[in-house]
Amino acid sequence: MYKRLIVIILPFVMIGLIGLVLVTANQTRNSTQQIDQPRQSKTQKYQPLSIATFKKNRKIQYAGIIYYAINHVNIQRWQEVSDVSLGWQVELSQANNIVRYLVWPDKKITSQEKQLTPNWFEINDQQVIYHSFEVHTAQKDEDQHYRTSESRIVNQINSDHAAQKVRRMSQNVVIKGQHR
Repeated sequence: MYKRLIVIILPFVMIGLIGLVLVTANQTRNSTQQIDQPRQSKTQKYQPLSIATFKKNRKIQYAGIIYYAINHVNIQRWQEVSDVSLGWQVELSQANNIVRYLVWPDKKITSQEKQLTPNWFEINDQQVIYHSFEVHTAQKDEDQHYRTSESRIVNQINSDHAAQKVRRMSQNVVIKGQHR
């Protein structure tokens, strides 16, 4: 009877041991594969801003010009428009056959709030000229200005890896007035 019991139980014990060895070996192999292979992250490759996009999309163009002013133009008053969360209102104004792009530091600014002369820029023959009216100055030339090219602005944005930031900024630009 003892032999009969061993003959019946032994195959089940052997199958159980073989199954246990296979499961343990498979788990060990999977865990070493996870250690050996680093996870592939989904990092997006930097997408630079092109001159064509800069010139074709007015909101991106104005956002790029504002970005450059905030970060690379050494005129203190341009820091007044540095709050990205408020956005900007760019108002087109023509004087002496020159289109001025007035930059107000809030996309929701009202006419009553527009008391102080804003910063502005001109776009002329692929050149951008930044202007700022100096408040409380005794100098004759109260207008500070800085000149650069559109291509230099785009190159600097790409050098700063800020194309995506400029694209996001463009969503906060409101354009008042018509031109081009």
